[in-house]
Amino acid sequence: MKACATFGLGLLMVIGGLWLSSCSLVPQAQTDPTRFFVLSAMTSSPASAPVGKAPVVHLRQVELASYIKAKPIIVRRGDNEIEFREFARWGEPLELGIGRVLREDLVARGAAGAVLAAGVRATEVEYDFTLVVRVLACEGGANGAVFFRAVWELATTGNAPKVVARGDVQPGELRWDGKSEGALVAQLSKAVGALAEDVAGGIARSGK
Repeated sequence: MKACATFGLGLLMVIGGLWLSSCSLVPQAQTDPTRFFVLSAMTSSPASAPVGKAPVVHLRQVELASYIKAKPIIVRRGDNEIEFREFARWGEPLELGIGRVLREDLVARGAAGAVLAAGVRATEVEYDFTLVVRVLACEGGANGAVFFRAVWELATTGNAPKVVARGDVQPGELRWDGKSEGALVAQLSKAVGALAEDVAGGIARSGK
């Protein structure tokens, strides 16, 4: 009888161990580590100049180099190598984010009375200028550099549009810690602010 009891107890222990092992194999819910980032305008308060008299600008859809159209934030590791930070992503399409910040910044600076979004058709609203922006780089470097380059053109409207200003913006003084994507996005926001400043100067030089 004692042998049977011992055998029965051992069997229960084995069964209990197998049950616990099977429970440990149940997949546990994992927290999604993905974080999302957006650019922010550097100029938040309206300029003292009467913005109502400033020209109206129609901003075309911002054009991006093909490799920066991806959702993940990009870190460059060399001339020919880039890293996509899969768990650090843009919270909106990058071309829309750059366009949003550019519109906010130009109006806040008083450079434009209004900046029409890309979706507004030219026949719906009267405007003074058309602004075309092409972003050729928008990423961080593994060494702490910030790579941003944008070329732009400002043209008059009408039957014979004329380019009245253009620029090539490449801020070279921006740095980040090479680790925090939030720090990188803050620096890229400054880069878009530098773009807005350059465009604002072009609008001022146009004479309108």
